Amino acid sequence: MGQFGNQPDFATNDIKTVVPSDTIDTTTFLDASVIYIGDNTTLGNELKVIPAGTVGPSVISGFSSPGYAGSGGTGYGDVVDENRDMLGGSGTGLDILYTAVNGQVVSITEIIDQGTGYLNGDLVTVDNGDGNAVFRVVAAPGLPTAAQAVTFKGLGTGGFLPVTVDYVLTTALSCGALIAAK
Repeated sequence: MGQFGNQPDFATNDIKTVVPSDTIDTTTFLDASVIYIGDNTTLGNELKVIPAGTVGPSVISGFSSPGYAGSGGTGYGDVVDENRDMLGGSGTGLDILYTAVNGQVVSITEIIDQGTGYLNGDLVTVDNGDGNAVFRVVAAPGLPTAAQAVTFKGLGTGGFLPVTVDYVLTTALSCGALIAAK
């Protein structure tokens, strides 16, 4: 009998003990691992995980021109590193420093506050001048957050968690005997 397509391969040499942690970074990343629950007496029948492939809020890395003449706007005066909010797009709270020459915004020099909810490709305007300097947000998916975790309850000893996971988070109860197989 063969293995079904897209199912985890339990015959692996990459097996390690999982130490639950609320740190979400490359050191705790399990890369779509299958979790084996060896001892459920200390788990309290509860395990908090972030499923494989979960992405977090977008992280803005910069801005680009939307590609049309005049997108630098008008009426912005000559300023270096003026602090302003950005308007529009999917999110709120984006705050930047910009430089303007001859009334046009020529560059966004720094992101003061990423805000929340912005997506790659959003069009935003600098809140100053004539309010018509338009930029396209360049963003990538960020790391997931603890708020995106899923809690499994009633897990049996000696069984596999029914989903592949990228992170195992600390719960209010102590965890023991978790093994990840990639």
